[in-house]
Amino acid sequence: MFRPWSIFRRRREKRRSLEEAAAKRTGVPGTKCPKCPVSPKLEVNVAKVREHFHSPQNLDLKVRPIAYGRRKAAIVYLEGTIEESTIDEAVIRPLNERAAAVTGKKAYTEITTILDSLHLDYVEEMEDALQHLLDGHIVFFIDGIRRAFAIDFSFFPTRSVQEPKIEHVLKGPQEAFVEDLHQNLAILRRYLRSPNLVHESFRIGAETRTEVALLYLKGTASGELVDRFRRRLGELAQANFQRVVFIEELLDPYPKSLLPSFLVTERPDRAAFHLLEGHVVLMQENFPSVLIAPAPQWNLLHTPDEHYQRWAYGNFLRGLRTSAFFLNLLAPALYVAAVNFHPETIPLDLLISIAGSREYVPYPTVVEVLLMEFSFELIREASTRIPTQIGPTIGIVGALILGQAAVQAGLISPILVIVVAITALASFAIPDQNLGFFLRIMRFFFIFAAALFGFLGIATLFAVLLAYMVSHEPFGVGHMAPVAPYLPSSKDTFFRRTFWEETHNPETAMPEAKLRLQLPFRKVPARDPARESTRKPRS
Repeated sequence: MFRPWSIFRRRREKRRSLEEAAAKRTGVPGTKCPKCPVSPKLEVNVAKVREHFHSPQNLDLKVRPIAYGRRKAAIVYLEGTIEESTIDEAVIRPLNERAAAVTGKKAYTEITTILDSLHLDYVEEMEDALQHLLDGHIVFFIDGIRRAFAIDFSFFPTRSVQEPKIEHVLKGPQEAFVEDLHQNLAILRRYLRSPNLVHESFRIGAETRTEVALLYLKGTASGELVDRFRRRLGELAQANFQRVVFIEELLDPYPKSLLPSFLVTERPDRAAFHLLEGHVVLMQENFPSVLIAPAPQWNLLHTPDEHYQRWAYGNFLRGLRTSAFFLNLLAPALYVAAVNFHPETIPLDLLISIAGSREYVPYPTVVEVLLMEFSFELIREASTRIPTQIGPTIGIVGALILGQAAVQAGLISPILVIVVAITALASFAIPDQNLGFFLRIMRFFFIFAAALFGFLGIATLFAVLLAYMVSHEPFGVGHMAPVAPYLPSSKDTFFRRTFWEETHNPETAMPEAKLRLQLPFRKVPARDPARESTRKPRS
């Protein structure tokens, strides 16, 4: 026989066991676990907060007992996360002014009336109250009320908006994201003032409780793509991370692949541009960069500067950047293959010059190239670790001095210094840092292939690399799309078109909204037959 009261009895027994276990740890009878409702007893709530934050050992937790009418109350907060000077003026003083009128059941109504002008949240679970404290809010407990009140007085020190430090701007907005997540959301909202811009919040990590924002344009972004990230972020919410991590590796379906799956940017205009095309943007608090997915190969080579320039200037920059891509990948390997295996491809005068410069070099060409490449990579890494003021100077001067000394000592040939220097300059022209790392690592594989098999080794490895890039499909989108596989695009893959010609969103992000431009096109005005008939023919 079904007895409905047995369900409530089991619930009471479970709650009582939890209270007894918590009471043994805190010494306060009736203390509840964090996932239980807020207790009507003030001392139980305060004891639970103290236990959770390891007080009194933890000096950051502050508990201010106050008298609210005839009731006892307490304001709880974490020192350093709020503006303490505003508590007395915005909370304590208004409560004291009307405290005499608070009796009995009026307490709840009066406090909602007094504090309604503030960012007031009603908290019914202890777990939510503890999270509000971690977010920099104050939590107000009143004896006899089964609900707490959280007020947003958060004040975390942040830096102001500055120019991008990695993605330097030639022409366009001179601002970058910062470490504060909500400030980044406000910056992005200024670029996209659309009600369709949806922001979903997630928290990952049992200890860090890091907030992650998932942003997309409703009606434009693919629902399947959004569900994929929503499901993955929901799984990460239950994980336990022992350190603060950047979500790029956690969300990457191929974390061991050399090819990047995300486009990482610190520029709000770049993030807004990709949102309009149907991409998904991920923000993490305490990180001044955002992730954009999916990120095909061509998006990694494009920059917003091309669209701020005139059509011819932007295409010139794209062509220059594409040339830098192949120089960065193949220049040293082509030098090794030509000198060791295919000297007939080199003009005679240049071949004589190369042979003369290598007359006193004591080791093979491949060792010479690897030595120079390793030296330049070492200089590059050192220049990023030393102070910013002298870092670029040390990098340039160190490379010049090292190259000149190595040539004079007969360790390397002067022509190789030129080849490696051009390769280094080409690597700086790559706009995406992850793509730059991919090219720098693959360059060494091409050098070894050239040293073993010459041009044949380069061609074979290039074919294997191309096949791998075509088959790489993070988030269900090909890395080489819309070229391979072929997909309809905005004709903005290799060279950009004029604004009036980019009428559709590219299919690389599988957008639901296909049409990008909904303005009337500029057309050549039709000829007037009446005017044509009156026009005199040329003699």
